[in-house]
Parts: sequence; structure tokens; C-alpha cells
Amino acid sequence: MMIFYTTTWRKILTTTGMAMLACSVYLGDAQAQSLSNSQSLLIAQNLGGIVRKIPLEEVALPAMSSGKTATNAEFNQARIELKSDGSLIYILRGKNQQGFEVEVQVTPIGTLIQVDEQIELSGVPEIALKGFKRWAPNDQLISTWRSTRLGELFYQFVIQDFWLEIAADGNKVIIYPKKVRY
Repeated sequence: MMIFYTTTWRKILTTTGMAMLACSVYLGDAQAQSLSNSQSLLIAQNLGGIVRKIPLEEVALPAMSSGKTATNAEFNQARIELKSDGSLIYILRGKNQQGFEVEVQVTPIGTLIQVDEQIELSGVPEIALKGFKRWAPNDQLISTWRSTRLGELFYQFVIQDFWLEIAADGNKVIIYPKKVRY
């Protein structure tokens, strides 16, 4: 009789533990959509923070000035993100004078966090291009971006279902599922 209880409890505990482990493993992007049409409410949330669209007029002047100075772009979209650590960043999107897309992440006081600029394929170093061809040899390239963050330089290759980010020296490759930014 004691063997029956021990075996049954072991099965219950094992199953419960496996279920709890399975629930905690996937911590990918959790998306939430506001049920209201109001622009002032939360429109998206992920585990890194809360993001919402805002009018360009609501962007702090130092942030806007810093973004324009760094990219010489005309911004047409803005978001604000509340990071999980409580800090705020603005995400500004627009086009530069050459007509390429630009996205800037900047703090309210004007500190640049990240600058992403769409570039021509000819502007990508050979080592990064080789990395792209190695990881996505048969995929059609949609766009190419240069990403600068706190002194680090990456090249991004957007294809149909995902995009690759390759360090300028070719030593790091990250593959992301493609998401619509706005």
C-alpha cells in the first residue's frame, strides 16, 4: 500500500514539476494590444518594457535635437518606451536626406542609445556580407541597415521572415524573427 502512494505521489510531483518548468522556459515577446482606440493608452508591451506611439510634439526637445543632429533626418513617427528598469527612451523614425529610413533611440536628455540607418549593400564590409551569405545563402535581401550603439557597429540584413545582425568584424551573428516596428 505504501508503494502505491509513493509511486503515485512521485508521478504527480514529477508531472507538476515538468509542467512548471515548461511554463517558465519560453520568455519571448509577450504582446498586448489596447482595446481602446485612444492613442494615449498602452499599445504594446513586451517583457523588456512598455512601448506606445506618441505625437512628435511630445518628444523632449533635447531628444529630438540630438536625433536630428546625429542623422540629419526628418522624423515622422515617435514612440516612447518605459524600460523595465524605469528609464525612458524615445524611438524616432523618419528619412534622411538620401531618402533612406532612419531609427534613433535617445534618452529624454539627448543621449543617443542606438542609431539605425538603412544603407546600400555596397556600404557593407566584405566580412559582414560573407556572414550574411553563409547564414542566408538563398534568401532575397529586402533591406540593409547599419546599427551603431554605444561605440559598437553592426550590420543588419532584412529578409522575408527574419533579419540577421552581424558585427562589423563578423565575429557575432544574431538572428531575429521579423517584426513590424510600427
